[in-house]
Amino acid sequence: MNSKYLNDSILEYCKNSDDSIVKSANEMVRHCLEIDDKIPNEHSWKFTSESSIKEQLKGVGSPNELNNIYWKDQVSNVEAYSIMTLWRGIELVRSCLNGLNNAETISPAISSRSLLELSTVFLLNANLLHKNFSEVKLSNSQVVISTDIEAFVVKMIWGTRFDDPEPHLLQTNIMTSLKRLSKNPAAADLMPTYEFLCDIAHPSFIGNTSYWSHVDSVNDDGSENRVISRSVTRYTNTEILDKTLWALAWSSACIRNAFGIMTEANTLILDKLQNS
Repeated sequence: MNSKYLNDSILEYCKNSDDSIVKSANEMVRHCLEIDDKIPNEHSWKFTSESSIKEQLKGVGSPNELNNIYWKDQVSNVEAYSIMTLWRGIELVRSCLNGLNNAETISPAISSRSLLELSTVFLLNANLLHKNFSEVKLSNSQVVISTDIEAFVVKMIWGTRFDDPEPHLLQTNIMTSLKRLSKNPAAADLMPTYEFLCDIAHPSFIGNTSYWSHVDSVNDDGSENRVISRSVTRYTNTEILDKTLWALAWSSACIRNAFGIMTEANTLILDKLQNS
C-alpha cells in the first residue's frame, strides 16, 4: 500500500509546518483512505418504503419480531448513509490530492472547503446517532420505536435545501453545523479556515492572489512590474496552501472517525436486538 499521498515537495512543506494538523496531513489522509480499501465499490441497501414495511409487518405476532423489522430497517438506512458519505468524502480527498500534487491552487482549495462541510455534518450526525442508539432500550415484551430517530435518519439521507422541500426534509443550514462543531476546542480553527477557503471559492481577492508571483522590478516613479503566473514554479500564496492542507487533513480524520462511530452505533442496536 502506498504510504505517500502527497508529493515530496508538499511532504517537506508539511514537515516544516508549525501546525500539528498540517504536519500530520499525509498520515491523516492515509488513515482515511485505508478505510476505503476495505469498502467494496457496490453495496446492497435494503430500502423499505412505507408500503413495504406495512407488508413486512403483516402477521407479525410478537413485539420482538416487530422490533427486529423496525430497527434493522434503521440500521440498513444508517449503513447506506455512512457508506455514501464515506464515498463522497473519499472522492473529494482524492480530488484535493490530485490538485495539490499537480501544483494547482484553486481546485484543491475548493475541494477542501467542500470536505470541511461534508466531514462536519458527518461527524455531528454520527455522534448524535450514537448517543440516540445507545439510549434505546429494547425488550422482547414491548414494541419500541422512535419517531425522532426515524425522522433524523430520513433527513440525513433525503434532506435538502433545494427547490422548497417539505419541512421534515429541509436540511440544516451548513453554517449552523459548522458553528456548532467549532464550539469544540479541538475545532477552534474550523471557522477561520472555512471562511478563508470560501473567499477562494468566490470571485474574490484571496483567489486572485494565487497567481501573484513576484515583483520583477520597480520603476523610477515607484510603480511595480508585477508578474502574474500560473507556472508550477511560481511563488505561491503559502496561506492558501496551509489552509487547504489543514482542511484536507482535518476532514480526513473526521470522516474516518464518523464512519467508525456510525458503524459502532449500528452494532449497538444489532447487539440489543440479539440480546432482547
